Amino acid sequence: MNRDFSHLYAVIMAGGRGERFWPVGRRNRPKQFLPLSSDRPLIEETVLRLFPLIPPERILVITNQEFVEQSRELLPLPAENIIGEPTGRNTAPCIALATALLKQRDPQSTMVLLPADHVISPVKKFQQAIVKAVEIAQTNCLVTLGIIPHKPSTGYGYIHAGEFEADFAEVQEFREKPDRKTAEQFLRDGNYLWNSGIFIWRTDAIEKEFQQHTPALAEKITNWANGADFNKDFAACENISIDYAIMEKTKNVKVGKVDFCWNDIGSWSSLRSLYPLDENGNVIKGDVIALDSGDNVLIGDAGITLGVIGMHGIALIQSGDAVLVCPLSEEQRVKELLAQNPPEKR
Repeated sequence: MNRDFSHLYAVIMAGGRGERFWPVGRRNRPKQFLPLSSDRPLIEETVLRLFPLIPPERILVITNQEFVEQSRELLPLPAENIIGEPTGRNTAPCIALATALLKQRDPQSTMVLLPADHVISPVKKFQQAIVKAVEIAQTNCLVTLGIIPHKPSTGYGYIHAGEFEADFAEVQEFREKPDRKTAEQFLRDGNYLWNSGIFIWRTDAIEKEFQQHTPALAEKITNWANGADFNKDFAACENISIDYAIMEKTKNVKVGKVDFCWNDIGSWSSLRSLYPLDENGNVIKGDVIALDSGDNVLIGDAGITLGVIGMHGIALIQSGDAVLVCPLSEEQRVKELLAQNPPEKR
């Protein structure tokens, strides 16, 4: 089949702070700039994963203003395609800005929207899934990609899917991160997928959804597409996610069931599925000596020796001038820890 992808664009959302990866990640070096899955930063891997399906001139990155120059130096994209938000306002305002920019560039555009900090492989299967989703999106519905769960995770949002036809189904509902019992029920049910946070839609289709569900953001889209400076009023946008603003309200969304490997690397323990483990189930990076210890994540700078005795299920992370020690079961509380830390130490 001959496919015309000349109106296909990618928008990479790279505004996150990545506080969960402190102390390796800091305020001036958030998660998307960390080489967690390879020797390349996650954001660079995300861009390269789109080649050659989408060329550099049709890939946009929306990040925080303070990371614009860093992103331009790192990424093989035109400088004008790296756009800085003057302040963080969650995913719905970010997507509203992307919609305005693409409406301005190409009214016929279709948008592939994806986070900057996920690990996906193999690239071929990822691109095949995108191609199928783009074709579905031409019917003017919104499309998201769902990951087949292999465990009862409480760390992901879920998508309740209807009957599948050629790997796509109507979305019945979006579900927030569940408790353990509910996650186990979702896994047994078989009709629930992990929400990947990857979306595909025509630019005019998502604009109509903004008009229907969030008129204030729809007005911003119109103004920005007509040349108004988003820097002047972006901060006035409601701080709301695309899930709450549109996806949980619309009836016009389909989910594609994909078979590529996906990991949003949301915590230190998630590295245990990415890195090789030693004979005791430890992730070890750096100069680490572990005695009678297992199922840990032990990471330190080169030249600094970490010694661990009789420890199980902990994170011991040393980077620069800071050290984190906690049970892996408590790792989600890092943000809570940082809230008590002076800003210059974060």
